[in-house]
Amino acid sequence: MAEIKEKKGIDKILKKPITAGIIIGFLAALVQGLLFPAGGPMAYGFCVACHTRDLVDVIWNNIFGTKLFAAPISTAGALPVLTIIGVLIGAIVAALIYREFRIKKGNAKSCIKYAVGGFFFMICALLMGACPYRIALRIGYGDLIAIFGLIAIVIGVFIGVKIALKKMEAK
Repeated sequence: MAEIKEKKGIDKILKKPITAGIIIGFLAALVQGLLFPAGGPMAYGFCVACHTRDLVDVIWNNIFGTKLFAAPISTAGALPVLTIIGVLIGAIVAALIYREFRIKKGNAKSCIKYAVGGFFFMICALLMGACPYRIALRIGYGDLIAIFGLIAIVIGVFIGVKIALKKMEAK
């Protein structure tokens, strides 16, 4: 019989969702607390949509001398705009460590499909006020439009899960 290795260290701690949620929530609050003194806007702790927008806008402004909007903290320092690059590098490192890294070969159709999907995701995210964190904050302030954003996120996740399940069943 093959022995099942007992997980050690951080894997054992993060095995329970409640523990992982508390740790991640504490770290997110800590980072947010560090961003406020640096001039960061409220609800700007971590947002793929906002940080990607700021990364593109800061690069575009530096190359072409334009004045596209970027959050003040993004123009003052590199921390928020580099979070997207950090997420990509962290995902690759984690996949390599856990031996889950695989290069997926695609055709032109799949590349175009993912590019168009990413484009529409960014447009919709920025139109609705960015990310679920900011939408939750806006709902807390009584913004009724944010409720529509939350409903759209729930519907989108539901549809995405149904599509993923159908693809998994087809295999």
